Amino acid sequence: MTSVVAIVGRPNVGKSTLFNILTGSKAALVADFSGLTRDRQYGTVKNSSTVLIDTGGISAESNDISKAVKNQAEAAIEEADILFFLVDGMNGLLPLDEDIAASLRKTNKKIYLLVNKIDGIKQESSMGEFNKLGFKDLINFSAAHNRGIQDIKEVLEEFEESADLPQDLEEDVKISIIGRPNAGKSTLVNKLIGKDRVLVSSESGTTRDSIEVPLEWKGKNLTLVDTAGMRRKRSITEGTEKSSVSQSVEAIRKAHVVILVLDSSETIVDQDIHLLGLSLALGRPVIIAANKLDLLSSKQKEDLKENIERKLRFAEFLEIKFISAKDGRGVNMLINLAEKAYLSSVKDLQTPLLNRILKAALQKQPPPMSGRFRPKMRYAHAGSKNPPSIIIHGNNLKIMPESYRKFLENFFRQRLNLGSTPLVIRYREGENPYKDNPNILTERQKKKRKRLTTLVKKRNK
Repeated sequence: MTSVVAIVGRPNVGKSTLFNILTGSKAALVADFSGLTRDRQYGTVKNSSTVLIDTGGISAESNDISKAVKNQAEAAIEEADILFFLVDGMNGLLPLDEDIAASLRKTNKKIYLLVNKIDGIKQESSMGEFNKLGFKDLINFSAAHNRGIQDIKEVLEEFEESADLPQDLEEDVKISIIGRPNAGKSTLVNKLIGKDRVLVSSESGTTRDSIEVPLEWKGKNLTLVDTAGMRRKRSITEGTEKSSVSQSVEAIRKAHVVILVLDSSETIVDQDIHLLGLSLALGRPVIIAANKLDLLSSKQKEDLKENIERKLRFAEFLEIKFISAKDGRGVNMLINLAEKAYLSSVKDLQTPLLNRILKAALQKQPPPMSGRFRPKMRYAHAGSKNPPSIIIHGNNLKIMPESYRKFLENFFRQRLNLGSTPLVIRYREGENPYKDNPNILTERQKKKRKRLTTLVKKRNK
């Protein structure tokens, strides 16, 4: 299952800077003054399926903004599997750090104490005071000078590998149905179970809680989760709606498969793509259901399909099905596709098969040269399930262009027949056994090198 890591701490300790480094993005705003980050920000660790949450600084102030920021941070802490607690090595241990540490211990979650801004001897000498907090796992780093970042990345890799261990599959397959308000999610649930289990209204925002509905399908137990419609963040004003959206995000995370319901009477909008991106970032297989087919002509259906495919070129592997939840057209096919996607996400990927596919991909299109070197991939093996991941070992993999990484992903996806299931490929560099053992030339080799250099210079004149 996908791992979730929350970065927490008081204001201006470097949480957003670390978030940007680990995700390889500039999604979180960074400045020299405190209190810039307020809402929690989600991202995926670069070359990994681990989800990272950047939070606002927890302060001792009691105004409305500070309380709201604290609530956002607490929500992130509750969602996370492990916590990165950041402190400032330059300012030293403050009473607020101790208060935050005390509240984090109550969560009974794995906590890593990360001491930032360790840029000189003075800061390193003051490290002892942070031992008072009592955390066993402590990492010193400097986000500004990129020191100690590799230690943090290794922690994330170890945690991801432990999360990749085979788990007992749940008997009930959870299918979360998400989308914008009034897209027809509740109508779809009612049609699938054959009765009016959830409230339906033409007024948007009828559903507020995430409602779980059991469904027996071909002798198997499924659970449908009807979620509240999610609008753009700036359109949300009521506290109730904010809680509903938070529940919907949690429903995506706990789901085995996600069905994204689109309103076919409108074109696909940015919010639909945002919901899709969130589901894929959490590693969930996604089925796209374009609802309200009964309102479209054949020409409108073709135009809409072309528009959807154009906007979703970044995820061409997704299944798109046109349905009418009102009339029941195509709704049964959704469950069949969801079941297929779930089985694909938990299938065993055998090492010999993966290496045959890797060999075929390299024969069809070798990786391009980068300077004097070409990336060399030696072997592959399976990593996690749900979403499935493949780990490829080799040399010079860091210089591999993104276009070739995409080629490999598509090649593996096609050969493994994964359908709408996301695939994560991670690359592991081999250690160079001679990196700390420089080649020292003998006197004879030095003289020979000098003669060759002189000869080359003469030829070039």
